[in-house]
Amino acid sequence: MNPQASQLSRVVVALKDLDIAPENPRFLEPADELIPDLAQSLAPDAAGQLLPLLVRKGGKKEKPYMALDGRRRLLGFRMLLEQGLITNDLEITTELCETQEAIAAALVTANGARLPVGPADKILAIRAMAEKKFSADKIARGLCMDLAEVKKFQVVSRVHLDAITAFKTKFIDFNTLKMIARIPTLAEQGAVISKGRQYGHLSVGQVRDYLDQEGLSAASSMMKIVGLGAYVEAGGKVSTDLLNELPDMCLDMPIAASLWAEKLQPLRDLFEGLGITTLINPDCDAELPEEFGDPGYRYSRSKEEREALAEAQAKLATVREALPPVPEDGVFEITGLAPFCKALFDQEVARLAPMPVRAVLIVPGDRTLLEFKFHTYVDDISAWEESKRAALDATAKAEPRVFDTVPERKILIDTDGESNAFHRLATEMAVRGLQCSLAGSFSAALKLQVCSMFEQVVLSQQGSYIDDRALKVSYTRNIQAANYGAVEGLDQGLVQRLLEFKDAYAETGLRPYAWVSSLAFGQIQELLALTTAASLWITEDATNMIRKKARALMQEVAEEIDHDIRTHWFPSADFYAKCSKKQLLGFADRMGCEGDTLGTMKKGALASYIAEQGVAHQWVPAALSFDNNAELEAEDDAADADSDDAAGAGNVELEGDEELEPEEEPVPNDAVTGGDEQLSEAA
Repeated sequence: MNPQASQLSRVVVALKDLDIAPENPRFLEPADELIPDLAQSLAPDAAGQLLPLLVRKGGKKEKPYMALDGRRRLLGFRMLLEQGLITNDLEITTELCETQEAIAAALVTANGARLPVGPADKILAIRAMAEKKFSADKIARGLCMDLAEVKKFQVVSRVHLDAITAFKTKFIDFNTLKMIARIPTLAEQGAVISKGRQYGHLSVGQVRDYLDQEGLSAASSMMKIVGLGAYVEAGGKVSTDLLNELPDMCLDMPIAASLWAEKLQPLRDLFEGLGITTLINPDCDAELPEEFGDPGYRYSRSKEEREALAEAQAKLATVREALPPVPEDGVFEITGLAPFCKALFDQEVARLAPMPVRAVLIVPGDRTLLEFKFHTYVDDISAWEESKRAALDATAKAEPRVFDTVPERKILIDTDGESNAFHRLATEMAVRGLQCSLAGSFSAALKLQVCSMFEQVVLSQQGSYIDDRALKVSYTRNIQAANYGAVEGLDQGLVQRLLEFKDAYAETGLRPYAWVSSLAFGQIQELLALTTAASLWITEDATNMIRKKARALMQEVAEEIDHDIRTHWFPSADFYAKCSKKQLLGFADRMGCEGDTLGTMKKGALASYIAEQGVAHQWVPAALSFDNNAELEAEDDAADADSDDAAGAGNVELEGDEELEPEEEPVPNDAVTGGDEQLSEAA
């Protein structure tokens, strides 16, 4: 039976007007030995009163209010009174039980069941007592809490007060509060909370990204091979998590990398014994030198090649099942991988045939213990492709069907050093910027519409669906679709203007054609420009998936209307956060930013710096423009002087839409994915 909230009213009572009710089950018991600790916690300069006392009104010969629950706290206040730390007029918060049911419930209901103390209140109480140099034991006794819980909250209580307030108001959860506590300085902690309030949201992931801790986790795949003990013996420094919840961080990367490379020496000896170049790199994003390459997916193979590959894959699967598991604690013995590496090599020989395996790069795995990247020479790939073309030329075949009469426009994009995620985002922002410029040009929009219809209705022989176009007659883009995602400062204004047209249309009650006919010609011009701009779109999910025809059309439109994305928008820090730190330093160098400390800045801070400098220098990355890369244009002109078919060392430039047409059936490539699924326990 619990006293209902509707039966209780909050009353502030002076200490002199309070006494213990005789019906309190422990009315006759004297003060116990823990009352002094409780009294210290109740002091005004310590935790203070956390829970209200439950009281009833006093009778004729009683004080005005009698405590039904809270006897020990009242005894604690009286001890403070005896010590002269408080006065009889101290105001104490109580809840008044006014019915017989509430009085009966108050006598038998525990404090925790009646009014639980929230974690934020506990943290604030512990913070106040810790500032008075109370030990953890005294705090636990004074607040009637478990010592382990006190120690956990005591670490978090040192966080910025704004963070505790945000936790108390449920703006952040406890995991986010703990992550904020790991930020080294109170000033930074307060700045993170302030930034979160500006955006209306702050998650544990956002704080983790801000921390961007330097070092290597003791639970990483590299340390599973090195071993934390060996790392420490070699002089490596270790950072322990503030709350002992996250793995230790190894701070001396060069030491860890050196030990890791030494541990992999048996694998180097094995692969070099098989006659291939073996490279070991602690950087999981490392790539082989330019003279090496991978032909990628092979869509068609001879019967003999398919049988050899299937046999090698079956052998690899058998060896994989026999591998020892990666221990959760301890070191994985690399020598146990020898049979697997030999079987993996045999599979790669079958996968790359008739080209030989020339090299292997071994790097730490992201979700696996190790990742193996097998390559051949770029010259081998070129020779193989040349032999394929020669074989096709020697085979009599029907005259090829001409699919498109549109001349090709050279598109040269520099994606060196760009990740797929950055390229995808940069392409999207570039298109949105072009949309903003196109929305203000009726002439260009009209030409683009007529061009698209003429090309697809008259010139093309590929049917109604052509993927590699910047503007589709089918108009699959809709501004009200959930995935449209207008960007503030870019196409958000464009979408708003179209929605205003929609509202005006809805007010008339007309059908679309009649409504458009009722518009002034200037409005029709504006509507055509806006809808055409909103329909313009391409998506490139990776740096090797450049849509050249679509870019060619966008390049022509951008040239005619003198498009410059800087007239609409400059990238923010969130945009630059998609870049690698190496990319960001390259951007700083191109802007002429000087500073010896740039290389030591954390990635988040560096991204913010680049965003600020971009605005100051009126500079944006080349990826946000549809212009051809100047250096690549020069290289292409030089290559054209030698051969119209050449497109750079080790690459074959395909004409027309050939780059979009699959030639061979895909075959699983264990080398690309690491060939290492058997070691997934290390994830």
